[in-house]
Amino acid sequence: MRMSRAGEMAGRSAERTPFGWAAVAAALAMTVSTTAIAQAQTPAPAPPAAQNENVLLEADELIDDQEARTITAQGDVQVRYQGRTLRADRLVYDLNSGEIHAIGDVQIALEDGSVTYAEEIEADEAMNVGAARELRARIGGNGTLAARAAVRRGEGQSELRNVIYTSCPICTTGDRPPTWSLRARRAVQNRDTRTISYQGAVLELAGVPVLYLPFIAHPDPSVERASGFLPPNIGRNRRLGTFYDQPYYWAISPSQDLTASLRLHGNVNPLAGLQYRKRFFSGDLELNTSFTQEAEFDSDGDILGEDRFRYSVFGRGAFQINNYWDWGFGIETIYDDEYLRRYDLDGAGERRGPYIGQDTRLINQLYAIGQGIDSYSSIAFVGFQGLRETDTSELLPLILPYAEFDRVLQEPVLGGQVRLQANTAALSRQDDGVGPYTGNDARLSVSATWRRDTVFGPGMVLSPFAQVRGDVFHVETADDEYETFGRTLGLAGAEISWPFMRPGENFDLIVEPVIMGAWASDDADDPRIVNEDSLSFELDDSNLFRPNAAPNYDLWEPGGRVSAGVRATARARTGESATVMFGRRWREEQAPGFTDRNNLAGEASDWVASGQIDLGSGFGAEARMRLDDQSLKVQRIDMGVRAQVGRFSAVGRYLNLDEAFALDPTDPTEEISANVGVELARGWRMQFGLTRDLDSDINLRQDIRAIYEDDCTFLEIAYTRSETQRGTIGPDEGLQIRIGLRSLGVLGGS
Repeated sequence: MRMSRAGEMAGRSAERTPFGWAAVAAALAMTVSTTAIAQAQTPAPAPPAAQNENVLLEADELIDDQEARTITAQGDVQVRYQGRTLRADRLVYDLNSGEIHAIGDVQIALEDGSVTYAEEIEADEAMNVGAARELRARIGGNGTLAARAAVRRGEGQSELRNVIYTSCPICTTGDRPPTWSLRARRAVQNRDTRTISYQGAVLELAGVPVLYLPFIAHPDPSVERASGFLPPNIGRNRRLGTFYDQPYYWAISPSQDLTASLRLHGNVNPLAGLQYRKRFFSGDLELNTSFTQEAEFDSDGDILGEDRFRYSVFGRGAFQINNYWDWGFGIETIYDDEYLRRYDLDGAGERRGPYIGQDTRLINQLYAIGQGIDSYSSIAFVGFQGLRETDTSELLPLILPYAEFDRVLQEPVLGGQVRLQANTAALSRQDDGVGPYTGNDARLSVSATWRRDTVFGPGMVLSPFAQVRGDVFHVETADDEYETFGRTLGLAGAEISWPFMRPGENFDLIVEPVIMGAWASDDADDPRIVNEDSLSFELDDSNLFRPNAAPNYDLWEPGGRVSAGVRATARARTGESATVMFGRRWREEQAPGFTDRNNLAGEASDWVASGQIDLGSGFGAEARMRLDDQSLKVQRIDMGVRAQVGRFSAVGRYLNLDEAFALDPTDPTEEISANVGVELARGWRMQFGLTRDLDSDINLRQDIRAIYEDDCTFLEIAYTRSETQRGTIGPDEGLQIRIGLRSLGVLGGS
């Protein structure tokens, strides 16, 4: 019996509704089988044949062969069921066996919009066995998979033959292979574990085989996270010898995971590592640790001393209490000073709270921060671990705690703004380097600041200000003996500026002379007060017009002072700009604690200057300088420049500092660093980097990198060398290769 499209639905509904439904249901259920590779989801079982579902079948012709007991739909066949659509040139349903057979340009579209293509599919009505020929599918939105044949074996697995997979864009003309692809003679997609495993796989780069892998598996690319082994890190250096680092990722739950790694070395004992992450409804935390049982060893891998349990622990957490308050913690601790450098480990210098450590000083902190429209509050408990050879643990304090409160009153007072502040700090340590019993002290400061900005006369801006502050100190003067005392401080003054502006056709020019004058109370110096919080500061362009040059609380600038300078800005209509500033400070009297290092030793400071130019993406530069007050000799210069011309780009920085002003005598006083890059053809670029200590005439770091990057691939080959010596770890060099394949991971070595 033949039926045209016009009479198809009515006739089939009257005579063959159960059979037509069964064939359609089985065909649509098969779509789950063939697209499960792309979706990694457990397919919905086909409904029982006795249940009549709303199924829409359209075809140019429907044939009911009662002798062969088959129903055939052919010519632009379309089947729609529960948001899924099956298209084919021809579809056959066998009434005896319950098999369906879709042939010719088969397309299966699911509810999420993903589409799978095949030349032919087969399945029985119960979906115990399914098969597809010439399968092509998009996986997870980025990956593309093709197979000569696909067979669904039961509910849990689909087997693929002669497979090729890539997450690179496919050239529509077919004349250029993808950047990388993975070919295998056999692959199995397991919907229970949500993984795809390959046997006899070959990694191809630009169509050229480069690596044979007897077995490789990865999560289905549509899966955001899944447990399994991550790509290893393989390499060699003089200290560790040849090493192999294998991490394993465990997706514990949707909100937490654990990565465990074991690194084997040719010269020393293994190193284990753990990284735990968890997200809560109010925040998240992360913990990283590494540990080993080993002695110290030098740059050549020679063992020094006895085996000991050595470790590093880094962690952070940040949580919200309410709309105003957050709290968190940061953990940074290692067994000995050179542990991280010895094993080439990261972790130091990362942000884990409001206070940031560095590779020479680690910080442990517990904090709470509150911030609103007109107020800021914070409290923190902080500890330090010094990693320099010159650091002494007895001199490093515990801050128990450091707290501050800042509030700006919304209502004006005498036409100006009032700012209220409170600050406290309590330090505990064994020794402060001054006396045998002065390791513990505390301070509480409360202040109020008023400032008003007024425009008068020919565009002049007058800003009077005033501040009053009270400090209370609690200082250990002898063993377990403390003394409590206080001081009252105040200052008043004004800042006046007169900006001149000359508009132009191409750019505007603004010149602004500025003068700040202030007087502050005397008698702030007390020999019982130890300067804890104002040790490393310098008068420069950023704080020249501050009424009190000391940035914190222990140090107070007494008497009168005047700062004068000029600022000038040129701003083009097209966005380019240039800014310069020049000025200095005069003081009525000298005061203890103000030295040549912070540019406030005498009655007149050195000249300070700064400049900045921005010409868009092609060029930019900035410089900050300190010039001798009489000879104008450069005492300090910090200059940076960036430029880009065509395929070339460069970034450079130069620092020159008079050694008398250096905060740490071991730090370089003249240093240059530069990075030059050049864009090559088709995703390739080269980078050259150098950081050189001009004092000792050694390279602190140099590197050469070749990088390739496109939409699906990242390749970096880098040579690095350092000539520094710290502790037992001296000059070092290494070659690093990193390969990143989208959806497969990053394979790196050093």
